[in-house]
Amino acid sequence: MLFSRVKKSRDEMFDREYEFNKIISAITDGVPLIVVTGIRRVGKTTLVKVLLNEIDTPGIYIDARKLWSIHANISPKVIKKEIVKSLDARKSYAPVMRLLRSLKSVAIAGSGVEFKDEKTDLIDVLDDIENNGERTVIVFDEAQYLRYSNYDYTALFASLNDNYENITLILTGSEIQILEEFLGFNDKHSPLYKREHEIVHLDRFSRDESAMYLKEGFKEVDLSVGDREIENAVEVLDGIVGWLREYGWLRYRGRTHSEAIDEVFQKAKSDIIDELSGYSPRYLTIMMAISEGYHSWSAIKAYVERSEGKRIDKKTLYTAIRNLIRYGYIEKRDDGHYIIDPVIERALRHTR
Repeated sequence: MLFSRVKKSRDEMFDREYEFNKIISAITDGVPLIVVTGIRRVGKTTLVKVLLNEIDTPGIYIDARKLWSIHANISPKVIKKEIVKSLDARKSYAPVMRLLRSLKSVAIAGSGVEFKDEKTDLIDVLDDIENNGERTVIVFDEAQYLRYSNYDYTALFASLNDNYENITLILTGSEIQILEEFLGFNDKHSPLYKREHEIVHLDRFSRDESAMYLKEGFKEVDLSVGDREIENAVEVLDGIVGWLREYGWLRYRGRTHSEAIDEVFQKAKSDIIDELSGYSPRYLTIMMAISEGYHSWSAIKAYVERSEGKRIDKKTLYTAIRNLIRYGYIEKRDDGHYIIDPVIERALRHTR
């Protein structure tokens, strides 16, 4: 179902054929490291999860953002356990079961998959997977969160890149600048400097693609929605598949057009508040300023000072704005700063 939150097969996805086939081609050609980028809610996680279900080779999925939220420091021990947890969760897939049966470090027990020896470390597990002889894909979703670890994962990735023939890493990231800085393909001081890799970027849908997505989704659930409402949804949601899916799902669940759009805005508002709460309250104030039309640096500064009731120095504000750009929330254009996600912008504009 196009509007379902969880998708397991390509039949449940809309488009992305080019990106899907590009990743498949890179895996087939033995590219050791594939980087999948795109703004938030554009479909990166759905793409890689469906890919793991579709390819005839073992696949492991690790959510780095979730691990960071739980552990803060993502240690090799945590990653080791996540590999086994993923294999256990996906053991119904034939390629994963083939891998499990070949691994010397784990056992398939009555309660699930477990290590034969708890002293086994991450490198032991990776060596075991490599020695299996069958190409295995390991996905680190939102991989930029690995930078918070005390362990240097770029050095590990470089070692896998240079010395392992049967492991392909797929790293996804919404904070594109942060991910690029973390990996350092163009930084001569980075372990991954000039290492072989493939970049696959997901753009938002065009207006035509957005309209077709909604029309096909409504047809699938036998729901009649007028062209005018679809056109308005396309204009408001601006090609971001996560919001289009949310709108379609709400319509399927009985909401009117205006109710569904309003609920999408409410979710966007809740999401951005939750996401920025881990940083600084000032980040949300800056986003509010931009949403209300204050795009220049000086106008944002004046807005923040009015909101906080105090003067702030230029360096502090510059750092906050730069971080919001690096985290993928805003972008710098010739005439000022703008919020990348138009739904977030509209949601914030109507907050007060």
